[in-house]
Amino acid sequence: MKASEYRAALAVLGLTASAVEKLFGVDQLTSRRWASGEQDVPRAVALCLLLMASHNTSVIQAQILADGVDTRFARSA
Repeated sequence: MKASEYRAALAVLGLTASAVEKLFGVDQLTSRRWASGEQDVPRAVALCLLLMASHNTSVIQAQILADGVDTRFARSA
């Protein structure tokens, strides 16, 4: 994922730097480096963003899944 694609994915999903920090367990500096192209976006992060965008998964739904909350709840959300 190119830096421009990363920035576009964040915009489409409405993800802020603090949301990226919480969802992916990184600091805001890392997110800025991904956005600037200074550091490659990890493949897993790129895949997650693309899947979220293509399946209309909200940030809240992704956070529920990432935090390991009961998956029965996550499916009904």
